[in-house]
Amino acid sequence: MKIQVMGVYREPEFSPGKVEADTAILDSVLDHLRPSGVQTTALDAAKFASGEFPAPHLVLAMCQGQRGLARLAAAEETGAVVINTALAIRNCYRDLLGAGLMRAGVPVPEGVLVRTAAPFDLKPLRTIDLSSPMYVKRGDLHALGPHDVQRVEDLEQLEAALMRFARRGVQLAFVQQEVVGEVVKFYGVSGGEYFAAIPEGSLHLTDTQKRALNQATSVAASALGLEVWGGDAIFKGDTFSIIDFNDWPSFSRVRADAARAISRRSLLHLRRHPAMRDLPA
Repeated sequence: MKIQVMGVYREPEFSPGKVEADTAILDSVLDHLRPSGVQTTALDAAKFASGEFPAPHLVLAMCQGQRGLARLAAAEETGAVVINTALAIRNCYRDLLGAGLMRAGVPVPEGVLVRTAAPFDLKPLRTIDLSSPMYVKRGDLHALGPHDVQRVEDLEQLEAALMRFARRGVQLAFVQQEVVGEVVKFYGVSGGEYFAAIPEGSLHLTDTQKRALNQATSVAASALGLEVWGGDAIFKGDTFSIIDFNDWPSFSRVRADAARAISRRSLLHLRRHPAMRDLPA
């Protein structure tokens, strides 16, 4: 039996400025898988959502739209291994992400989901210091454009930002307290396959800081159901806060190592599947 592996590219609208980088990481993973004897195909999200094709044994999914997620869920029901699953990807939508990270018990800034329609209900914002800087992010998806994340300094600016979102038809916003410190990008593959932490500025992470971030982000990924993930943290001294978490980033800075790790993780899941026991070692 020929093992069928299908890669699904991210929709361009969910990949602003990163279409080529997102394509490159998925293509690299498929390249690493072929020597194991699998047959690989790759589709854009629209063809995956609407096309007719034999049921794959493994789907490597970067899609984020509702139609793609529905097809992913259907593939899971047929017994396919899916990385990342439809539920895990949906958990990274902004309306679920903040609460999911809080439930995981990892360090995160105060954040709350609010409606953008006036009159504004300020009761959900009682945990936020409205006199200190905040970030206002579109409350459904991750940032798709330059106006989807806005920094505000007080309640007046917050209300103005919410009105701007409302005029654009964005019904929910996530208000997150600003954390001051050094930005660190992190990338991971679950099961201990891979982790990298890359400071954006001059910060030098100690081994202790890296281990602490690795542990926290691994816990978060597990809570969200992610196998392939990344995000942003803010360090201030030895403490840090996770300010964003993403399903399957582009891994641009660490693509080669990440692609090998994702392929190893994929093969591990395939070999555990009852129908895949003949896969070459």
